[in-house]
This record gives sequence, structure tokens and C-alpha cells, in this order.
Amino acid sequence: MQLSSRTIIATLLLTSCTLMAQEVSRLSALSFRLSGLGGMMMKDDKVDPWIDRPLAGAEFAVEFQPTGKWKCLQEWNNTSVGVGLTFLNLGNDKMLGNAIAIHGHLNTPFYRSRHFVIGLRPTVGLAICTKNYENTFPDGKDHLYEYVKKDGKAIANWSIGSYLNAYLGMEIFLDFPIKRGFDITAAFGWHHISNGSIQHPNSGYNMFLASLGLRYQPGLDDEWLKAKDSRLPYERPEKQRPKVLSEVEKKWDVEISASGGIKQNYYRDNHPHKQFWGAATVKIAAHWIPVSIFKIGGGIDAFYDGYYACVNEEFAAANPDASVTHFGKTYLTKSEVKNCFRVGFSLQPEFIIGNLTAGIHVGVYLWDPIKNLEYKKDIVEKRNGQPYDLGLFYAYDFSKASNEKDGWCYMQFMLKYRVLKNMFVQLGLKTHGVRAEFIDAGLGVCF
Repeated sequence: MQLSSRTIIATLLLTSCTLMAQEVSRLSALSFRLSGLGGMMMKDDKVDPWIDRPLAGAEFAVEFQPTGKWKCLQEWNNTSVGVGLTFLNLGNDKMLGNAIAIHGHLNTPFYRSRHFVIGLRPTVGLAICTKNYENTFPDGKDHLYEYVKKDGKAIANWSIGSYLNAYLGMEIFLDFPIKRGFDITAAFGWHHISNGSIQHPNSGYNMFLASLGLRYQPGLDDEWLKAKDSRLPYERPEKQRPKVLSEVEKKWDVEISASGGIKQNYYRDNHPHKQFWGAATVKIAAHWIPVSIFKIGGGIDAFYDGYYACVNEEFAAANPDASVTHFGKTYLTKSEVKNCFRVGFSLQPEFIIGNLTAGIHVGVYLWDPIKNLEYKKDIVEKRNGQPYDLGLFYAYDFSKASNEKDGWCYMQFMLKYRVLKNMFVQLGLKTHGVRAEFIDAGLGVCF
């Protein structure tokens, strides 16, 4: 039997890649995880009517186990870094379809022994959803965002408006070694899919998922098990342990950053065209750094959301007799640029892993011109057309934030990566409760 040159080259490449993968897995301690997934959607009036069965899927991940030279991972109790591919069936093939996500994640142990490891697994990535509002609307045409019902049931998928979405997760995981190189692994946690209001409708999917699977780490022998197996308690040299306050070189830092993004018109607006509006954030903050893996501080945040003026100006021109705009959340009767700006103060805890910093900023609006215009037609009419007169803090339902009112509280999920000594790039998601306002990206400097 004769072999073609392509077959010979392919065989050599495959053999070489296999040998290299084995060597890399030995030197870098790569492991491979395959898990089955199952779970349920969180309650949401947009998605509840479509849930026919539980969520089901699978996840494949390649994970890097840190060795002695990876100090930033050792400081987090030998955290491992992984890249995963997840497939999920969302419980209704016709209306919800499937989600396929590629993501990065961290396995951060809380406690480890020779018999098990327990820890936290944050996940960030992108997800493709096969079904969304456009391809489930019956006529298949470009249309307004009517919340159309038939027999008391919405006729389209009102949870997702785009094919490409963000994928976020937070899980608690358990690993149980069963033999050399093999672990049984289980996890349970919250997962979220949405596009951050870049394209409406965007109530998103909030899911609770459980997983059970097998992890395999090739190339383990007795010498490796004794010296480097990340499942075993690892004694870091004194100089590699997390620094205490007295050992931290910088006890404080100051950051200034600016970022921008876009968002689509709100789904309750019924705008005749899908339009995108600019959004931006400027932040000035100071942080105290008690240890090398964590810092906490506060800062002033200035936000711009171009939607709050442009939409209402066009509506007012087309509907001169209307007492309120068709934007279903605010009582705006005229266009004013000041309505696009808000200023707040936020508490900013952040976690540091080498050049990467992740945090959740929680803030309160100090200046918010639209809070007194939040839409309640009957109340406004009872007040003879006068807006609210709200203080700094006031009662509102967090679960309905961004549908009925934004309220006095906001949150930002932040990722920052240092590209130079005093410069970083950042990605942020601003929300009110569980509802996204916009995603933005930008640059910052630190001192």
C-alpha cells in the first residue's frame, strides 16, 4: 500500500503534536475536564412560558495547573486557569434553542487535602444563542418591539435579542481524586447570558446549573505526585507567600479611567428604527492595598447615556400632543442634554491576580436628573404634571430595576488588565439590579 505525501505529512504532524502535548502537559501540568450539565432557569415572566424541560448540556475544559514559577496563581492557593467550551439546551428547541459558549475561568481552592478540594470558579466568556427575538417572531420581518401575546402567551423570545452575548458564571466546585491522574469533579452555581443592552430585548437568561464529570491530568508519576500535584497541599516558600500589609510596596493607588460603548433603544420604546446610542464612563478612584491579592477603595463615577435625550426629542416632534413620551420608564416631555448625565460614588472592592484585576463596584447616585421623571403616569397626573421630589435614597423594587425605574443604586462589574506599568485596559458592565444598562471599554492610568 502506497502512502501519499499528504498522509505522511499529516501522520508526522499528528505524532509530533501528540508528543508535544504530552510533554507540555507534563511540564505545565495541563488537565482536561469533561462534565455533564443540568439545571433550571430563574423565574422571569419573559422566559417562564417557554420552559418545557430542564436545562441540559456538557462542558469540556483545558486547565493549567500552576507550578512554582507562577507566583500570582500561588498567592491564590494554587489557582488554576482554564479555557472551556460549553453547550446548553435551554429547554425549548423552537423558542429558546441552544447556547454555545467559549469562556475562561479560574479554579480557586478554599480548602484542599489529599482526599478532596473545594473552591470557587468564576467564569467570563461569550455565548452564541441559536434562538432570539428576531428568528422566533412569526412573520420573520424586521419589526418593532411589541410585546405581542396570543392566548395569554408571548409569541416571541423576549429574553434574548442577539445571537452573540456575554456569558458569566460563578460556581462552587468539588474535586475528588480517585486514582493517579483522575478526579471526579462536581460543581453548582449561577450562570448568566445577555448582551448588556447592546441589542434589545435583553432581559437575558439567569440559570442555576449543576455539573458532574471527570478530570484527567496526564503524565503524573510518583515523583510528580510528590513534588507538583496541585491536588496536594502545597508549601510555598516564604518569599512566595501573600504579602502582609508591612511588606506591600504600594499601600495606596489612584486611578483615572475613561471608557465608551453603545446600547440599543429600549424595547418598550417602540422606536420606528433600531438605533444605537452612545454611552460612556469616567472614573476617579483611590484604593488601599492591604495585601498583594486584594484592594478596596472608593471613587467618583460620571456616566453618559445618550438615549435619554435623543429618543424623546424625536418622539416629541412626531407626537406634539403627547403628554408623556413613549419611552415607558420616564416622564420626559422635552429633550434636555442634562438628562444624559449622572454622577455617583461607589465602593470598589477588587481582587488582584498578577496583571489582572476584577471587581464589583456598588454605588449610589449623587446627581441624577431623571430619577424624578421615572414613569408613573397616574401619580404624575395626580401631582398636576409635576415630577417626583425624591431624596438621595428612596424605596423601589430592586428586582424591577431598569424595567420600571433605575433607582438610587447602581453596580459595575469590572475587569482591568495592566498593559504597562502605569496603564491598564478595562471592560465594564453597568447594571441596575439584574438589568444591564450598557457595556463599555476603555483605558486608564494609575499612580
